[in-house]
Amino acid sequence: MILELDVGNSRIKWRQIAEADARLIACGDVPGFVELLDVAELSRKPVMVRMCSVRGGEVNEQLGQWVEDKYGLELQHAVVSSSCGGVSNQYADPGRLGIDRWLAMLAAFNKARGSCVIIDAGTALTVDVISVTGQHIGGYIVPGLSLMRDSLTANTRIRLSEAGSPASLSLGHSTDAAVFNGTLVTLLALIERVSQSILSEDPQTKVYFTGGDADLLHSLSAIDSSERVPGLVFDGLAVACPYVYS
Repeated sequence: MILELDVGNSRIKWRQIAEADARLIACGDVPGFVELLDVAELSRKPVMVRMCSVRGGEVNEQLGQWVEDKYGLELQHAVVSSSCGGVSNQYADPGRLGIDRWLAMLAAFNKARGSCVIIDAGTALTVDVISVTGQHIGGYIVPGLSLMRDSLTANTRIRLSEAGSPASLSLGHSTDAAVFNGTLVTLLALIERVSQSILSEDPQTKVYFTGGDADLLHSLSAIDSSERVPGLVFDGLAVACPYVYS
């Protein structure tokens, strides 16, 4: 069994998969490192532990020491490179590209076997485009749904109810609806503009949604050929940090 960790801005996700065929065994998420220690499923020793982390310093050091102490293994920490798995990084300084974006791109390109658009809807929403030859053409980073709404309440006198508003693209008839629907429309406009532009040039392009808000955005999207792919960042770990049988 392989243990995979995805250390994000707000939570730590974990996944256990079979080393032979990547079959999912168990998965979950916790708020932080302390809560991770209490996850019963993690008592089973893996043959490998690999990690994607957008954080630095103390959390990563804690996880590395925990893996060594608990399993007697060295934590494999995925890093961004100039090229990997058929994908080429076009950043002047490759390391400036976020590791979560990089892993999602590696997984998406290897799944599509060609051009693809990757929408990762988490705390931030990222949109990245990969050419048919594996070149990262570029991307966008904007605040995600919750961050957009939080910025309004933090910087204006707008106050939203905890219940929120049902998902809709209609014009709002209340402050809640105007904010909730407006943020949805804003993100979908970006997603659809980029995707339709790429699809007009190459109709075979694959469009993948992943991340915490992927289900909602995918369900409201007008992109018929798009696909919801949970765990795309996790899938990229197998490309960046492959398991080598001894």
